[in-house]
Amino acid sequence: MNRCRSAGILSASAGWKPAAQSRGLTLIELIVVMGLLATVMAISTPTLSRFVRGRELDEEARRFLALTRYARSEAISQSELMELWIEPETGLYGLSPHAGYGVDDSKRVEFRLADRLSFDVDVKEIDENGLAKILFWPDGSIDEESLEYLLIRQNEEEPVLIVQADYGLRYMIVDTEDDESWTQNIDWNEITL
Repeated sequence: MNRCRSAGILSASAGWKPAAQSRGLTLIELIVVMGLLATVMAISTPTLSRFVRGRELDEEARRFLALTRYARSEAISQSELMELWIEPETGLYGLSPHAGYGVDDSKRVEFRLADRLSFDVDVKEIDENGLAKILFWPDGSIDEESLEYLLIRQNEEEPVLIVQADYGLRYMIVDTEDDESWTQNIDWNEITL
């Protein structure tokens, strides 16, 4: 009997069934397990999809900020007035040397917002061509006529607020949930939707 125990197989009289007689899952047990898995997936899928959509919004805001930093860097290194333009109607935005500064198309970059995302800017900031602009001077400063803030919005979710900071030297993302002071200065009726 010791030899059988060490092999993991006991006789039927000791309470163990021989390996040849072990059985698998019944159909009922399998259905219950599948039902539990389906319930867990149904509960977690909406949360996961909101997480993915939220990441898309954050990534787009960070890409826009990276473009503002690149624009400032290019303005300084090339000694050119650089223009970061935003077309809120189409979701296009990009960077190019300002007209009159020897426009070189090789320096032009263009991006499009991801689907379901949109720019919201003050309607007073949009010119006759439908563009809102941020100008970076060759000394790295931001032109005083440039956008003070803009929103990147995804459907009805909380938008990402991007504001001019450090006395006109850069832009930054403001967490509107933690810092209400920025949102008090915005005329929400003037924002394009």
